[in-house]
Amino acid sequence: MTRDYPQDQLMAFVQAMANVVASDGRVTEDERQHLDNVVAGVGLSPRDPEVSALIEREFQKPGRLTDIVSKIQNREMRAALLRMLVEVACADGEIANEERTSVKEAASTFGFDASIADELIDWALASIKLDQREQEIMAKLR
Repeated sequence: MTRDYPQDQLMAFVQAMANVVASDGRVTEDERQHLDNVVAGVGLSPRDPEVSALIEREFQKPGRLTDIVSKIQNREMRAALLRMLVEVACADGEIANEERTSVKEAASTFGFDASIADELIDWALASIKLDQREQEIMAKLR
């Protein structure tokens, strides 16, 4: 994200990300790593006690995503969050129905058409497959 946002908005952003990761009842190492990278990317530390506790609470007992994302008012931040929700939900190369539902609920809460969430999900999964294929091809060149 290109601007500075208030701490409470950033924390809601992180909470929403953790919520989607946990929505299918399991958190893969790929999803956890991607979440840590996103947290760092918004200027927070995944090792900060407050941030870490927030993430763990969401992993243990996810709240209602619509309640969390409704705290985010800035349209640019909403669009960035929707994209990152998709990326973290797809980080393991697949998306569970619960994750898809959560992402679509976030899109609707933000006032975006839910179909844009499906488009973003399809794009993310296709991108991951392309990256994996590239790695397979490059491995043959070693």
